[in-house]
Amino acid sequence: MSGTTNWEKVREGVIKYTHIMNRLHQTDVSADREFQKTFNHFYRIRQKKQAFYKALYDYLEKNKNKSVTFEQTLNYFYDQVGSLEASFSSKVVATINPDMPVWDSVVLKNIGLRPPPYYKSYPERIKMATDIYNKIITWYTDFLTTEEAKRMKRIFEEKMGHTTLTPLKKIDLVLWQTRT
Repeated sequence: MSGTTNWEKVREGVIKYTHIMNRLHQTDVSADREFQKTFNHFYRIRQKKQAFYKALYDYLEKNKNKSVTFEQTLNYFYDQVGSLEASFSSKVVATINPDMPVWDSVVLKNIGLRPPPYYKSYPERIKMATDIYNKIITWYTDFLTTEEAKRMKRIFEEKMGHTTLTPLKKIDLVLWQTRT
């Protein structure tokens, strides 16, 4: 992995992410505006219709203590807002289960993947998106066993100190702030 990592942005991300994860099970996220504001800012969710935000936080509240899949979450958003929300679906899944990765354009670029094309039908796109997400999971599973991942986690811990973040989330935050 080559590129420059913005460690100040990683630090800000750790603070926001830790706050989100600490509040997730202490509040009704469908009603807690402060939680929603932090979540929106951290995951860069903006300029969506009110129906999207309602669907997002209702789903997160209803499922925060359950095991949800990426495909289930994709289908939920499609049913609620009529669009394929791969990135947002992964963010919900990764919030519920911190051992799951986030689908983000920067992360996709860093690991050499592309989102499904818009001209495909919804059934084709959902299958492609699910396949891509499974490739992201496989990439993280494989990468976490490498010396490079161990080095990245060591540097993360040197710069960020002790955190309760999962190894995957540490790598995720570093990739999110590494530009090639």
